Amino acid sequence: MDQELYPHAVLLVEDLSLRLGGHLIFEDVSFVVDEGEIAIIIGPNGAGKTMLMRTILNLIPAQTGRVTILGHDHRDLGDASRRIGYMPQRLDFDRTFPITVFEVMLLRLERSGFWLHRARLRERVRAALARVHAEKLIDRPIGRLSGGELQRVLLAYALLTSPELLLLDEPAAGVDVAGEDTFYEIIHALKREQNLTVVMVSHDLDVVFKYADQVLCLNRRLLCRGAPRAVLQPEVLEQTYGALASSYHHHHAH
Repeated sequence: MDQELYPHAVLLVEDLSLRLGGHLIFEDVSFVVDEGEIAIIIGPNGAGKTMLMRTILNLIPAQTGRVTILGHDHRDLGDASRRIGYMPQRLDFDRTFPITVFEVMLLRLERSGFWLHRARLRERVRAALARVHAEKLIDRPIGRLSGGELQRVLLAYALLTSPELLLLDEPAAGVDVAGEDTFYEIIHALKREQNLTVVMVSHDLDVVFKYADQVLCLNRRLLCRGAPRAVLQPEVLEQTYGALASSYHHHHAH
């Protein structure tokens, strides 16, 4: 893919393949995400979704292929790395370690080169938390957060540097069912208000149909790509999920 052929592309992925320990994780994955789009990756457990996200970010080196983010090779982003936010599926940490939400956020800002007066840094952190309706958590020990509170803090963490591209790996994991709609509404509002480009992994087809501009069906290979209502046909779901296809399709119909 040539960047000139996709002038509005924020993310270009071309022929990306990954093997770990001799095992195929995914292969020949290619797609484009334009500015201001929400692209959602779906697929069964073990399909390679999380590994694809990590490979796009060059956290795991690919065997073959090329990734271009904001016009830069993903292996050499330089200052463009500030313009990318990433929210992992989960955060493993010692919950007994005495560190607050603000202190965690402060480490992120300092690592990204934001050397401001502490009061200004605190205001930046508070603003990021406010965008996810979590400003009251700023001085809470991170080990005392509920699952839903932690997910909101992780989203605020990803938003700290005012990114243009947001990568989210199952962002509503740990959020109670009642809070899921609010969580995805926050993401959709960010996209709408700031023309933010979002790539996320989700297992929920209701979320895909409601929020995605394009859906990517992954099961080792990219099986479909396009507008959800155009490509998520029963035969595609069966190819993606196998025996589980009927339950996924029924959930959406319900």
